[in-house]
Amino acid sequence: MGMKQPAMEEPYSKDGFRKYPALRDHPLKTAAQWLAGRAADDGYGHLWRVGDHLYDLSDFVKIHPGGRQWLEVTRGMDITEAFEYSHLSPHVRTVLAKYHVRPAVGPRNSPYTFEADGFYMTLKQRVHQHLSSKVSRQEKEAAHRRITIVQDRILFTFFTLLIATAWTQSYIVAMLTGIVLMLNINCSHNFYHKKDNWRMYCWDLGLLSSYEWRITHALSHHGYTNTLWDFELSDFEPYIDFRVYSKSFAQRYVIPFVMLTVSYLFFFAEAFKRIITIAIGRQRLRPENLLPLAQLFLIWWMACPFVQAVKLWLVIHGTSSYLFGIVGIIAAHHHPDMYHAGDGAFQYGNDWGLGQLDAVRDRKDVDGILLAELTMYGNHVLHHLFPTLDHGVLDIIRPIFQQTCLDFKLPAELAQLPSRYNQWDLSLGVFQQLARTQPRLSVRSKSD
Repeated sequence: MGMKQPAMEEPYSKDGFRKYPALRDHPLKTAAQWLAGRAADDGYGHLWRVGDHLYDLSDFVKIHPGGRQWLEVTRGMDITEAFEYSHLSPHVRTVLAKYHVRPAVGPRNSPYTFEADGFYMTLKQRVHQHLSSKVSRQEKEAAHRRITIVQDRILFTFFTLLIATAWTQSYIVAMLTGIVLMLNINCSHNFYHKKDNWRMYCWDLGLLSSYEWRITHALSHHGYTNTLWDFELSDFEPYIDFRVYSKSFAQRYVIPFVMLTVSYLFFFAEAFKRIITIAIGRQRLRPENLLPLAQLFLIWWMACPFVQAVKLWLVIHGTSSYLFGIVGIIAAHHHPDMYHAGDGAFQYGNDWGLGQLDAVRDRKDVDGILLAELTMYGNHVLHHLFPTLDHGVLDIIRPIFQQTCLDFKLPAELAQLPSRYNQWDLSLGVFQQLARTQPRLSVRSKSD
């Protein structure tokens, strides 16, 4: 089928990363494999790297305010990107300094920069100052309540429909339950970026794992969007391949359509990979992994014959999987205007925030509608820049973001609202990007 993986030297050597990621093309693509590859590439043993220094956070793991997982899984890695986008307050640097071991030897593998007077660090400082001095606690709590109320209603609707599915044994009701399950999963995405909380486990009501997606999405995708280090770019390769290099006709035009029609299998494939990973000892079974099975037994317990319960359960999760896959792919990242691995240099420079602006877009037909924003990945640019902030706070900081874009003389389209892209643009852009084999012809510079 002409699906041979391209060599690192061509076309990715100009993307800025010092090496092709270890284990990236391993056939079993899991969170555990991504972590193993990063640890092998970075090689810091029992230490963590932030910027140009190494730290021993072993004693800090158990008291980390965000929860143990973030540090437990990243031991031996360069966590500069995650450290910077996860923390607004400069106070964290004072805490970090207590665990300093020594300067790191050699440059980072990542090409991203976090210069004090650069775009992202300037924006982050301004956002922190604005939220800490000009936005009251009551405003922040109100913004948080708006989100939790939406998720509570979705969650209540899901369980109501799940019970109705058992009572009626209707496939139509099961499909409706699957639709609401997808909305619940996408909404809970806003919570697993944050410190440990019960709402993050709403993600596990599907056949996915919040533990794994904190790695593959929060650490990998958010840290290195659309690059070779982005797990979500590699997960479906070589079949659905968004990279820019010479691809066969089947890869460009045939397989993408076939794969999109079978996205109802995505959840089941992820669950199967999890079972394998647990079986070979690369990951342990977690209590939340059993939530989907609890749904099956609930349907069965409510006097539904077991075989029928299994069929209804499959319809629920197949429907949810199909919609989740489609929404995720066409959400905000795949269009020929956006950076993808193989495009070479970033359009606006190596500043991490500018790299995000090169790889993320907003949609004018989603933003401004809270339910749509929470369940269809709206307000996506600001979410990528500040993933740990309450989604309800993002509109509060948008004026700060717009002014910073102006101050750094960035193209007006990056900060404008509404965006010039709609869902149709990005949906069509997915197929245009899959067919693209040449790097972007022009690199737009900062405007005067």
